[in-house]
Amino acid sequence: MTVLPIHEVYAIRYGEQKLRPEGSTFLGGDPATMIRGLDFFTYVIKGPAGTFVVDTGMKADLSGEGGREFLIEPAEVLSRIGVDPKTVDTVLLTHAHFDHVGNLDDYPNAHFTLHAEEMASITGPDMTYAPFRLAYHKRDTTRLVELVYEDRLSFYTEKMTPVAPGIEFHLVGGHARGQLVLRVHTRRGWIVLASDAVHLYEEVESERPFAIFYGLKEMINGYRTCVDLAGGIERLISGHDPKVTDWYPAIAPEFEGIVLDLSADPQF
Repeated sequence: MTVLPIHEVYAIRYGEQKLRPEGSTFLGGDPATMIRGLDFFTYVIKGPAGTFVVDTGMKADLSGEGGREFLIEPAEVLSRIGVDPKTVDTVLLTHAHFDHVGNLDDYPNAHFTLHAEEMASITGPDMTYAPFRLAYHKRDTTRLVELVYEDRLSFYTEKMTPVAPGIEFHLVGGHARGQLVLRVHTRRGWIVLASDAVHLYEEVESERPFAIFYGLKEMINGYRTCVDLAGGIERLISGHDPKVTDWYPAIAPEFEGIVLDLSADPQF
């Protein structure tokens, strides 16, 4: 039997949105009803293969837009937990929406990865449809293209790609054409960083579609895939649900509500 390595996985909560219209959250939701908003995360994976950063968060100058409040620079938090952003070798990008690729230059010596389907989407005919452009920023796409020419961005092309032993990417699409989820082996077994494949747990609990998507059928199938890969809701980490902040402990008291230990069991 192959013994899989153990990884530590931390969520960095760098932003929040306290309230959000239901109509902007769920397909068919009531635009006049306000519900609990979103939390915004990046992630750090530490293990035998090294340290990986997952997504880079939105830029601070977008604070206030759409009720989103930027709380702290993710790279600053990394430094506080002993990870120098300048020494990070690899940044894994789940997709290219503005709140996931906004701080690429915080990692000046890193190599970045993205699925080829996502790059084709953000640089091709998909972007001639205005609704598909809503969650992207021109400056982020421009920087990703520059990274290609700097030989610092490479692409996955398969449905499943091993990143390192005990870390694997799965293409689910749906929310974004190239939406990836990340499966990581930890001390409590496999967990799934769903990113925007699952914004909120309600999406998987009742298959209630999120309001922003590239392909509706693929997004709903992605909900099912995420649950199957995780093996249960307790090992599925939604990409934006404040319940993640409610359920998972801080790595130390001074990081309460900022750095969450996803390798620990959730406290429902």
